[in-house]
Amino acid sequence: MTSLTEYYVSLQKIYQAKAESDCLAMEHRVKSILKRIGRDPESISRAYIKTFCKNTRKLKVCRYRSMEEEFSSPALSEVQKYFADEDSCYAMNFYVLLRAVDRLAASYSRLPGIFDRLKAAAVSVLSDMGLKGASLSEDLVTEVCRFAGAEIHPVAAFIGGVASQEVIKLVTKQFVPLNGTFIFNGIDLKSQVLAL
Repeated sequence: MTSLTEYYVSLQKIYQAKAESDCLAMEHRVKSILKRIGRDPESISRAYIKTFCKNTRKLKVCRYRSMEEEFSSPALSEVQKYFADEDSCYAMNFYVLLRAVDRLAASYSRLPGIFDRLKAAAVSVLSDMGLKGASLSEDLVTEVCRFAGAEIHPVAAFIGGVASQEVIKLVTKQFVPLNGTFIFNGIDLKSQVLAL
């Protein structure tokens, strides 16, 4: 297959003409909306609309759930999918255990150190999520009990870096923030986002 410069230039002109007609259609739409809501139709410049049209391929609608929604009514189908998936199961175990730790800390005003209490709290969290038959890794429950409230500096630095990056994305309204709960497995050095 061969190509000539003239073919490329003519194709480029076709794309430019289509982009210009799309921008003109968007400009008419914006002006009609501005007129309908009682604003000056010229309050948004043509250059601004052209820049918007040029960058629309990078737009993405992000819909998030609050932590309260996630805790009160988790997406059961997603939770079941994560428990069934071998790669996500460990992260889901961490998620359930972290919620169980929060529950224990609220009840006893201390972090867990007793296996049976944490296991019972985790079973309660699973039950609240509608997963009565699901099981957790005994080794992970033991590790969370052994860990208690220790903070390992490299892990804290990593989590702080991820959190600050997400804040910058939200403040600047650039790039796509993580959509879900970020779980970092410091044992295997793996991370995953659970959309619950």
